[in-house]
Amino acid sequence: MRKRYLLIINPNAGQSRIIEEDIVRHFSKRGLKLDVCETRKPKDATRIARKAVGKYDVVMAAGGDGTVNEVINGLAGSETELGIIPAGTENVLSKELKIPQNHLDAAKKVIRNNGKLFDLGKAKNRYFIMMAGVGLDAKASRNVEIRPALKKMMGRLAYPLVGLETYLKDKPSRLKIWLDDQRLPRCGYYAVIGNIKQYGGNIKITPKANPKDGYLDITIFKSKDVFSMLKYFIGAKWKDKIVELPSIEYFRVKKIKIQSKDKVYAHTDAEIIGTTPVNIEVVPKAIRIIC
Repeated sequence: MRKRYLLIINPNAGQSRIIEEDIVRHFSKRGLKLDVCETRKPKDATRIARKAVGKYDVVMAAGGDGTVNEVINGLAGSETELGIIPAGTENVLSKELKIPQNHLDAAKKVIRNNGKLFDLGKAKNRYFIMMAGVGLDAKASRNVEIRPALKKMMGRLAYPLVGLETYLKDKPSRLKIWLDDQRLPRCGYYAVIGNIKQYGGNIKITPKANPKDGYLDITIFKSKDVFSMLKYFIGAKWKDKIVELPSIEYFRVKKIKIQSKDKVYAHTDAEIIGTTPVNIEVVPKAIRIIC
């Protein structure tokens, strides 16, 4: 029995029209059933993907990491497989999973291969496949979100530039972080929780993360001064070096609880989900991805 395919595409993604036409033409030549849905507004991809469960064998997400995250939130826990067609600014997940960056090559891989089970993280009823963050990177993500014109103009440079601006203006609050069933909290000013190694921009903040091991990796930043931040950045650029820094704590866990005196922003896959307190957990083998 031939698989039924659905392509969910973000029309605002780079070259979306060309991508759609090329993939439709390729599937048609091979005699494969393919339907196409375009997103119109935020959360559209989640709604479309959720309705696709049981009707389609494979749902392809054509867009950036944000579109992929939305589709994952519609497919999580189902038997429907996810195919990724990279068409965003960074395409962090597809690079981590070694999915071809050319849209036609990626589509051919979707046709050729079967899905593999991957873990997801979950926080405030939102699933994530890449990372979650509390503190600086979440606030920077929010500052990019509220300035879409800057993101469109600067592309991948928007996040590091806004991140620097956010750090210079930010007054971080101390976080209390409980890991698994530990009774006493760890403390720090920022935390990044990773399901994969890559963070973006060839930076690895959770360099030992494995999205198939049933755990989430957490990096706790215990210092906030400029010198420490510079060391963090250099450590993240060099393979695995960030975990060796004395003001870093690194753990593999299944559950995390984060609280703070002041409200601190939290994100999943660079999408703001609210503020502290936040509970985060791993959901093993929750999504099937073709890669």
